[in-house]
Amino acid sequence: MDLPKVILYYIFTPLTDPAAIKIWQKTLCTTLNLKGRIIISPHGINGTLGGDMNDLKKYIRQTRSYEGFAKMKFKWS
Repeated sequence: MDLPKVILYYIFTPLTDPAAIKIWQKTLCTTLNLKGRIIISPHGINGTLGGDMNDLKKYIRQTRSYEGFAKMKFKWS
C-alpha cells in the first residue's frame, strides 16, 4: 500500500480548448483513482488532488506531457 499524499499546482497558460482539457483531466484522475478539485479556464489550470503517491507521480508525468503544462510546478503535502 502506498503512502497517501496531496499535490497542489497551478499555471497560467493560454488554453485553446478548456473543455477538451477538462475531459482529459477527468479521465486521467478517474483512471488513477485520484480525488480532488481542478479548475480549468482559458487562462490555465489550478488543482488540488489526493491519492497514492505512485498514482500522483503518474498524474504529474501525464499532465506535464501537455506542452502548456510542461513547466508546471507541483507542491506536495
